Amino acid sequence: MALLVIKQLGIMTLIVLASYIFARILKIDDKGQKLLSKMLLYFINPCLIINSFNREFDPSKLKELSFLIIVSFILHIFMIGLAILFTLKKTDINIIDRLSTVFTNCGFIGIPLIRGVFGDQGVFYLMGYLIVFNILLWTWGLYQMSSTINVKKIITNPNIIAVFLGLIIFCLPFELPQMIAKPISMIGDMNTPMAMILIGIMFSNFKMEKTYVVKLLKITFVRLILVSFANLFILILINKIFGQSLDNCRTMLFVAYISSMCPVATSVPSVTCIYDKDTSYASLVVSVTSLFSMLTIPAFVALAEILL
Repeated sequence: MALLVIKQLGIMTLIVLASYIFARILKIDDKGQKLLSKMLLYFINPCLIINSFNREFDPSKLKELSFLIIVSFILHIFMIGLAILFTLKKTDINIIDRLSTVFTNCGFIGIPLIRGVFGDQGVFYLMGYLIVFNILLWTWGLYQMSSTINVKKIITNPNIIAVFLGLIIFCLPFELPQMIAKPISMIGDMNTPMAMILIGIMFSNFKMEKTYVVKLLKITFVRLILVSFANLFILILINKIFGQSLDNCRTMLFVAYISSMCPVATSVPSVTCIYDKDTSYASLVVSVTSLFSMLTIPAFVALAEILL
């Protein structure tokens, strides 16, 4: 499995490299980056979510999805605890660090990575993680930024809507007709190349500030190493309890684990920009953790293969 992850990361890295060169030549600015980010977040990702649920209804799959939601919720609650523990003072930078500790790039990087390793079944399981991710991002995450919760933003978020539509489609006694399903599938399949192109553009605008070095090293260590060790311990315990009684338990736990150790979510700089926080620092965190995750993800997957 670790070799499959390395192979998939290698493919993704080539796309990132090509995008980086392209962005440096054309000098793509923040407007272009934001446009791609919004397309991925609000258009392509929702199509991918709906397409993942467009399959024949199976009660056992619904049970597995429910299990993944519970596991993902446990992991997120634990990561929230770690985030608060390492950022006791609620400063602007610490708020960004809190979100960076909890919210991973499970959509832009997690989806293509898990699809490459586990196929469409893995992407279906990943929806359980994404459900928890989106609910907590638009509740706890926004509360950290603004000290308020905007219910309207939660229920009108395209990803939340796509999850509920997807669940309805999955429970229907038939699949969507090809006339509707095909364009949704084609748009959803754009996730991998578009996500890697966006990361390449982000790297092309990478500028290291000396004042950020220590903070970047700290949050990179917490997000990629400390959280990965802690979550592996939790998943080992869950596997010991449910591993024998639940089909595909190990696969589901690996999907949750890979999702939880991805680099910082690109949604963090977007939310930071909306609330006039330090967008430069947030973008640096995404870029640096994305770079080092190319080493940490295969290493921890190899470790999990031994222990999980």
